[in-house]
Amino acid sequence: MKRNPVTGPALVESLTARLCERGPLAGLAADVVAAVVRSSSLVELDAGEMLVREGEPATAELYLLIEGTLVVQSKGGFIARLDELGAVVGEAAVVLSSKRTADVVAESAVHALVVPSQVLAQPEFADVAASIRGAMLRDDWVQY
Repeated sequence: MKRNPVTGPALVESLTARLCERGPLAGLAADVVAAVVRSSSLVELDAGEMLVREGEPATAELYLLIEGTLVVQSKGGFIARLDELGAVVGEAAVVLSSKRTADVVAESAVHALVVPSQVLAQPEFADVAASIRGAMLRDDWVQY
């Protein structure tokens, strides 16, 4: 797994435009989404690499899928396949301050935005945090 900062205005602009079109950040002000992108980093995974591991303490971050496919599984059983731009991963453990609730494995090469949870705690990102919590509540496969 490779992790890199989001650098350069072209990358920020590209990620912002894509995230404003689809997923939980769609419809939010572009300047707010751009600020979240600038505060984040990018992670790259090869097929078969683990993004999060069930039962491990949650890091203070969640992930927004940019491209690729992730498989969510618990105790070896399939739960979901995520392949849509902006799909949120890792939010349950962050929001609930709990251990990771599932394994998340890259089924293909994956690029994801790593959003530090402290960014979402800032008042200027309240709409972003609410959108991500809303996505979590809409995901009927999440087992709390």
